[in-house]
Amino acid sequence: MPITVVPATRYSCEQLAAMLGDCFEGYSIPVSLPVPVFAQRFGAEGLSLVDSCVWMDGDNPVAVAIITRRGASSRLAAFAIRPAYRGKGLGKKLLAPLMAALGNEGVEDMWLEVISDNQPGVALYKSLGFTLTQGVFGYQGMQPGQVTARSLQETAVMPLVRTLMSASTERLPWLMDPTTFITLPCRAFVHQQAYAVVSFLANKPQLRMLYVAPEWRQRGQGREMLRALNQQFPALATVVSVPESFATLFASAGYMTMPVSQYEMRAVLR
Repeated sequence: MPITVVPATRYSCEQLAAMLGDCFEGYSIPVSLPVPVFAQRFGAEGLSLVDSCVWMDGDNPVAVAIITRRGASSRLAAFAIRPAYRGKGLGKKLLAPLMAALGNEGVEDMWLEVISDNQPGVALYKSLGFTLTQGVFGYQGMQPGQVTARSLQETAVMPLVRTLMSASTERLPWLMDPTTFITLPCRAFVHQQAYAVVSFLANKPQLRMLYVAPEWRQRGQGREMLRALNQQFPALATVVSVPESFATLFASAGYMTMPVSQYEMRAVLR
């Protein structure tokens, strides 16, 4: 029976979460998300059910692609093929028409992150026209939290989001973009002239944003904020989307580099 593509709009979040988990079976980092986490995570990232799809072999899911969108940019937020269908060259056959369709709809580019030691995945995306933009990493604070004489102050999330969206002129990795925090369960903190956003998916704290205004940089503000965060949330981890240029900052605050790193990649669609 031929493989057919089905829009994700035909499935519930429960079905999509289950199929995504099945397709990620056996991957180096399996993905198994409770339905509320699936909905909150991808919803905050700009989930487009219209563009996301499932490939079916009769009644059997073959692969799933979760697409998120912001304006004229899209992101391959998740893509996986079930074990029985791997090694058959399906990745390019499935994704190439999807990318072409997005380009025809006016989407200008597509972004993704792939684990850096996933050589088959990197080769697949390069064959589809993706190019490496940067390496991205994750960091984790030490346990127990380091002591600092300065305490955090909590602040409202939405005013900070608006400030970050208007103040930042740098392009940020998708998961660190301030628009992610509009619907994501999170808390915002201020420490002197440094600001941070910590998300709480499944009640697990995760550092999503660290910001210091340009005129206050190179004064230890970011380092002290990271130490204060790790005091309040011992062993606090970041998303694995932090550009390598922040490595010195995190190291100076006593954070360890996580063993898993990724490549951020981009393809021009039109």
